[in-house]
Amino acid sequence: MDYFTQEDHDWFDRVYEHPKKYKIVIDNDAVWVNDIEKEECVYTFNSYGYEFIYALLKDMGINVEMC
Repeated sequence: MDYFTQEDHDWFDRVYEHPKKYKIVIDNDAVWVNDIEKEECVYTFNSYGYEFIYALLKDMGINVEMC
């Protein structure tokens, strides 16, 4: 997937607004949000790896190409 869903955007906002409650965890085959207190996954993003990087740069308005 080369874009973020509205739900992805909502979770980015939530993590940004509550850095002591949530953190984003990056693995080689997934990117997800952990609740720090509960120590559990609360959301998994729809893309990962190079697709996640591409979507992030594109979302930031950067001229990007994937080959």
